[in-house]
Amino acid sequence: MDTGSYQFKSLENKYDGFRAPAFEVSVDGKTLESSKFHFSSITVDIDAGEGAGGCSFTVESQYDYEGSKWNNSLLDTIQVGNKIEIKAGYVRKESIFFGFVDDYTINYTANGAPSITVNGIDAKGYLMNAQDRKYMQEKSTTTVVKEILNECVSKGYAKKVKVGVIKDFDAELIQEEMDDYHFLCFLARTYNLTFTVIDGEIVFDSLMRKTSSIIELNLGVSLLQFSKTVSLRKQIGKVVVYGIDPKTLKPISGEATDTSASGSGKEAGDIARGFNGMVLKEINFFVQTPEECKELAQAIFDQRAYSFVSGKGRCVGLPELIPGRYITLKGFDKSTADKYFISKVTHEFSEDGYYTSFEVKGAKSK
Repeated sequence: MDTGSYQFKSLENKYDGFRAPAFEVSVDGKTLESSKFHFSSITVDIDAGEGAGGCSFTVESQYDYEGSKWNNSLLDTIQVGNKIEIKAGYVRKESIFFGFVDDYTINYTANGAPSITVNGIDAKGYLMNAQDRKYMQEKSTTTVVKEILNECVSKGYAKKVKVGVIKDFDAELIQEEMDDYHFLCFLARTYNLTFTVIDGEIVFDSLMRKTSSIIELNLGVSLLQFSKTVSLRKQIGKVVVYGIDPKTLKPISGEATDTSASGSGKEAGDIARGFNGMVLKEINFFVQTPEECKELAQAIFDQRAYSFVSGKGRCVGLPELIPGRYITLKGFDKSTADKYFISKVTHEFSEDGYYTSFEVKGAKSK
């Protein structure tokens, strides 16, 4: 995962003023060259939430009416399970997606030429179909996560894996009646980690704690539009987690009353003080000590806190922009100009050109 930072001016120079947008689509190792294949649109979604990342593109003008077949062996290339790689940029292109064909649709109409629409999905798609019963008596959570994710690499559905530090709870983790994907989502929620796939690299790490900004965008210069929403939905003033001490069989508890997110601004309860009295209580038999109760309460509180601020933006196509990083946005009033966590990025090619849209979130508002 890219941990560097960029200057917009440097990217403008790298891509020659963002002129002549270009892309490259490869399926099963075969490059679908734009000189032979006509793409009406290409979209790539990269998600740092629980959703899977994916791509979608439509190929037109490839049908041979006389031979009743598709030119350039298109249907032989586009088969479910075949690997997809997409590069985006301008004269210079960077890889932005690695995954596989999830499904394709052949479209016929009496009023126009046939087309094929392809939907790809990243490594999370493989994990959604992998289901096994796993016991973790003798293995750390980190080891189990790496074993699950490295299977994606061995099967060819991911390039590599990055797993951060995971502090184990005392209780034994058991995966039952759920696929690997939902099991990893459960662990990500429990430990308040980000589970995402960036260009074939599966990342399972505490990305929201790494606050360096990937780039700074200014409205009217490098940022085309941005909207910010502040919402009290899901906001609370306290989380209390209850459990049972397995040794004494006595009740234990731990609580969280503030977000652990850094940065300036106020939390929801600081602005709407009536929400400070709202308490979320949860009974959890996974925790076994007061410290674990507190850690889980903090994870729950932080996840809710990060829905306090959300936003959507759009800029010229930037292959370097990825979710799981922070972005600095300027050119607005002081309450909106801020650093935000990028939760989703969408790259889109169309007749209008190449643009990148993004979604952000935050736990505090100025």
